Amino acid sequence: MWLSDRRSLLFGGLAAATLAGCGFAPAYGTNGAASKLQNAIRIDTPGSRNAYVVTRRIEERLGAGGADAPYALGLTLSLSEESSASTSDGALTRYQVLGRVTYALRRAGSGEVLDSNTLRHFTGYSASGSTVATLQAKRDAEERMMVILADRVIQELVLAAPDL
Repeated sequence: MWLSDRRSLLFGGLAAATLAGCGFAPAYGTNGAASKLQNAIRIDTPGSRNAYVVTRRIEERLGAGGADAPYALGLTLSLSEESSASTSDGALTRYQVLGRVTYALRRAGSGEVLDSNTLRHFTGYSASGSTVATLQAKRDAEERMMVILADRVIQELVLAAPDL
């Protein structure tokens, strides 16, 4: 028992020393680069349900910047759908939802673009159930897509934070 505790302590100390040596610093920690994004981004008013889901997710994770926030974030979303599986008689049983978000982080006062990118992702849903089940699966897939795209935007913003 004592030997295994000693090994885990030694391994933990070695891991901590390795991370300290590589310049690791928590993004949201004290003086972390991404801490300046907390409650500092005003997101343009969403124009659709999907844009609202993305806005809500970003605000959940980074906080809602008020009217005097130093940064403004513009989002453009698009979704498309294609069939991805069918039965031998041609009935479609699975769809793939393709999502794309283009974002632009601007300095609120000047409108200067500080960071922008276009991100893509996909998810799918089954169409083999009833009509109601298929419609609900489609809605769920679209909402999952919006959460994934929002998380990817947040990752990109955190990576860009040191240069803001």
